[in-house]
Amino acid sequence: MRGRFVALARGAAQRAQRFFLDPELPLAAIEVRPRSVGIVRAVREKGRLSLAAAACLELPEGTLTLSVSQPNVTRAEVLRDVLRSLVEKAGMAAGGRVGLVLPDTVARVALVPVAEIKARGRAEVEEMIRFRLRKAVPFDTRESEVACLFPEGAGTLALTAAVSRPVLAGYEEACRGLGLFPGLVELAGLTLLGGLPSGPGDRLLVNWDEGYVTLILTRDGWPLLVRTLMGEPASSREDVAREVTNTALYYRERLGGTGIESATVRSAFVPPEEAVAVIGGALGMEAQLLEPPRGFAEGAGPSAQAVAGAAACVLREAA
Repeated sequence: MRGRFVALARGAAQRAQRFFLDPELPLAAIEVRPRSVGIVRAVREKGRLSLAAAACLELPEGTLTLSVSQPNVTRAEVLRDVLRSLVEKAGMAAGGRVGLVLPDTVARVALVPVAEIKARGRAEVEEMIRFRLRKAVPFDTRESEVACLFPEGAGTLALTAAVSRPVLAGYEEACRGLGLFPGLVELAGLTLLGGLPSGPGDRLLVNWDEGYVTLILTRDGWPLLVRTLMGEPASSREDVAREVTNTALYYRERLGGTGIESATVRSAFVPPEEAVAVIGGALGMEAQLLEPPRGFAEGAGPSAQAVAGAAACVLREAA
């Protein structure tokens, strides 16, 4: 398991000092959402990636329970059955390597001052992150997988993430039972961030799914703030709008923000046009819906919003 939990956006990694190297990138990815599972499979032709298959299936009620501290998979046999049908649809019944994209709620992401991570070597950095996050997470960090990304140049904040091993194990075991080997594990919001075009200025990404909404503020492509709202407030348009407004206020007053250049919304819960209107209205600017990678045509398969994380995991260079 160690070394497979990456969690950090590879788009940001292009402007960072890589400490934990990514595993070899898979050509297929499974995205687990609160009420569905999606898969995207790519093929490499003439040196470029293109979409080969995409599918999405609903999960029966009670299959998953979102939590950062307790196992999420409450009906393991049901999850395996849905996964089995899904991989057959995508032409992967024989199994193989996959990326695994999980809800943002399964892990705790934190921005840690680089000066506080004074360690040499991977093992020391891991232990330092566990020590630094021990009071910020509701689980024993000694029983967790961690990842870390350092900024390039004069950046002062490292991007870190920790996931409880029992939480991660439930998802990975469901895959392994079908001959699927998740050599790369990421979080949906940060995966989506890695798939966005990079550019200067301050930008906001919103990942809105059933049961949670994540806000990621970046400056020149590097996260300034990562915040996830869970439960009933994430299902209320009014509460989400209030959270976005408060985040914009914090951005101006505490982060020295002078203006958000763009706001991108992935909405796999609220109808996309409504989600874009809610976020844009709260910011007082026009927001835009996350665009699918090239070759992902709406109407030809599952909604691009439903499998956007899986698509970003394997199709970034084709976006």
